[in-house]
Amino acid sequence: MEQMMSKDEIVQEIRRLSVIDRLNIVTDIWDEIKESRELEPISEDDRALLLNRLENYRANPDSATGWTDLKQEIRNRYAQKS
Repeated sequence: MEQMMSKDEIVQEIRRLSVIDRLNIVTDIWDEIKESRELEPISEDDRALLLNRLENYRANPDSATGWTDLKQEIRNRYAQKS
């Protein structure tokens, strides 16, 4: 029977990876969480903050950076430091 790694062991192994590989793992985990039905409802304060940000975005959509561009910018920034 195969024994599962503990959370601490997983984190230790992840820390040994390159920054790009770690960013890819974070992205994969985030995508899975986004699709999960286990998320709890947000608070009214958080909802108001999100609605305010959405309103600001709709008033000035050019002020935002797309997710694809942002990911590439982060990868470029950390690739230079590695």
